Amino acid sequence: MSTINDLLSALGGIAASPTLLLVILGGVVLGTIAGLLPGIGPSTAIALLLPVAITVPAEISLPLMVSLYLGAEYGGRISAILLNIPGDPGAIMTTLDGHPMALKGKAATALSISALASFVGSVLAFLGLAFIAGPMSELGLAFGPGAYFAVVVMALVLSATLVGSAPMLGLTAVAIGVAVSTVGIELQSGLPRFTFGSFTLLEGVDSIVAIIGVFGVGEILASTTMGRDSPVMSKLSGRFLPTKSDLKQGTFPSLRGSVIGFVAGVLPGAGTTIAAFFSYGLEKRLAPASAGMGKGSVRGLVAPESANNAAVSGSMVPLLTLGIPGSGTTAVLLAYLMMYGLNPGPGFFDANPELGWTIIGALLFSAILGVVINIGASPLLAKILAIPMPFMAPVILILALISCYSIHNSVTDVYIALAFGVLGYVMRLVGMAPALLVIGLVLGEMLERNLQQALGLTGGNFWAVISDPLVMVFLIIALLALVSFLPWKRVLGKKHDEKTANV
Repeated sequence: MSTINDLLSALGGIAASPTLLLVILGGVVLGTIAGLLPGIGPSTAIALLLPVAITVPAEISLPLMVSLYLGAEYGGRISAILLNIPGDPGAIMTTLDGHPMALKGKAATALSISALASFVGSVLAFLGLAFIAGPMSELGLAFGPGAYFAVVVMALVLSATLVGSAPMLGLTAVAIGVAVSTVGIELQSGLPRFTFGSFTLLEGVDSIVAIIGVFGVGEILASTTMGRDSPVMSKLSGRFLPTKSDLKQGTFPSLRGSVIGFVAGVLPGAGTTIAAFFSYGLEKRLAPASAGMGKGSVRGLVAPESANNAAVSGSMVPLLTLGIPGSGTTAVLLAYLMMYGLNPGPGFFDANPELGWTIIGALLFSAILGVVINIGASPLLAKILAIPMPFMAPVILILALISCYSIHNSVTDVYIALAFGVLGYVMRLVGMAPALLVIGLVLGEMLERNLQQALGLTGGNFWAVISDPLVMVFLIIALLALVSFLPWKRVLGKKHDEKTANV
């Protein structure tokens, strides 16, 4: 009953606060715009707003950020359907059936159906978050430093192996992030590490500056140098509201997609992209040949859309209860929480009950406002896609650099952001996911701190740390994840070829 009472109290508080409602509305609108613009997405949008948001209390800015995150998942489907270009990675699978529907003259119908599916996924996952967050937080209280060290290792490995198609590149990106987190003064010895004589780097690399550089500057460099010719946008033709047949076809796929999306959000490293992928894959297996998956099927449209929105609420479970980000966006949110002096993880809801439940409640209001805005304002939002990237890029770049400077009023931060922008651009060129660098950067400090504490409790005995049963469970999961993604077929195939050649 405590969970229900806390939730109802938070929902009542939001409903009674015009300020919070306006903030959530603004977050949804900004998120929708960020989501529909290809290459921007929630990570970049939140990173750009961080320096501005810290000028207001956490009770205002945190609902803004989570509503922006959910709004971006609503917006990503607009460009996916009309341009065949996903606004964010979570909308990749939406292009498979959404754009074919638009080509058949059903673009308006596809937009409304996908918005409703996103709403279903958001609401169901909100309920899951509301009733799981409390027990998960209590479970986390039983974790010691050793267990937390193992959880971070597991999160890093799962992130590296699940994001992208090349696990070795993923591991490399995570390792770069962890390495960057070690720059600065080592807390136990007080000695500088990797500062190269620079006084500026004694305090380490500010995670927010690195995030703005990797996502903001890096994305602009990638968009302007790797861009293609602008595709033709499909017209908003056809019946706007879905028919009874459309709703009937989409009901169970959206429910299945919501469950898959929530579970994928809870898993470190999975996120909206993996959620949409698995949901679409399952639906394709279950659908009869007559469903026309990949040719403009309602089932193929609602499954990934419900999943990627559900993954947003799911990703809040490990973030708030364990302090573990499961995606690049939640890594940005974690860095933001830490800037406020808040420590998400076990005890977060005990120490900040009103704030914690307000964050959860904001997701429900974001879902409601999101479906209303996306159904009512789709024609207006679609016009934003007509703005050429050469006009958008300078505005976003200037905003990013101003944001970096405003954090510490330091030009050095601007240079660091530009350096990370180049790094993020190079990572995109070679196929690395920049989000993994951010995850490694944010979790690196937590990894080192918990390992040092665990070693201190065991007198420096590393074996005593990893031999704890709970620690071993998480490390074994990480090892299995790593082994399962090794190219065994290629390795075994080469050995078989060598034996055959010798014979």
